Amino acid sequence: MFQNFKVKRLFKNQVHERQQFTLNFKGNTYQGIFHDEDIQWFHPQPENNLEEKDIQDLESTVYDLMTKHTNQDFKVKPLFEDQVHERHQFTLNFEGDHYHGIFHDEEIQWFHPQPENNLEEEVLRDLESTVYDLMTNHIYQDFQSKINVQKSIF
Repeated sequence: MFQNFKVKRLFKNQVHERQQFTLNFKGNTYQGIFHDEDIQWFHPQPENNLEEKDIQDLESTVYDLMTKHTNQDFKVKPLFEDQVHERHQFTLNFEGDHYHGIFHDEEIQWFHPQPENNLEEEVLRDLESTVYDLMTNHIYQDFQSKINVQKSIF
């Protein structure tokens, strides 16, 4: 439906903390804030480019993904940091189960419990898509912060 769904925290660990999201849909890049289960769109406003049905579908999907994201307690820990075998371990809570995995070369390798044993195929695909988006966003932000540190050293 849409591509490149990314989420980042604004005002981390502060009273005004918010979740900002970005996504591509039907050739346009949209951004917004998700706070108190409400979507606030930045420019361009979807209602300027989309029909009402598309806006409802888009907002429903964003709401579902953001609710899952904010409620899943997603955590990432680097393994073998700055080495050839660097990997990222992640943990998350989803529908009452605690899952662990490794993300490497854009692939997810699940630990026990295996979500495919507990979830329907469509729910598993949605979960893996969300994990993939969160991990690629995390790795990109980690990479950017390392570059910024190197720039400040030189």
